[in-house]
Amino acid sequence: MRSELRLKDLRGTKTPSKLMNVKVPDTVSVAIDKVSRDLGSSKTATVVALLNEGLDILLETTPSARRRPAKRRKKPRRGRPPKR
Repeated sequence: MRSELRLKDLRGTKTPSKLMNVKVPDTVSVAIDKVSRDLGSSKTATVVALLNEGLDILLETTPSARRRPAKRRKKPRRGRPPKR
């Protein structure tokens, strides 16, 4: 859903979001304000789109970033063994 959001999709759109408190330098905050104003979108949608595009570039350029997550190990069953 939101992982599909890109900067080109932001013209005047509002997207649902969850709260995340992130500290960024003032210059970055001002730049995000300008981009979101220019695109007519919310700051949240702009930040999500920028993060998604950055992750796309990372995945294209870094082979180790494409690794699949480790498989979860099955925990041994607790309690009685199942009836056969």
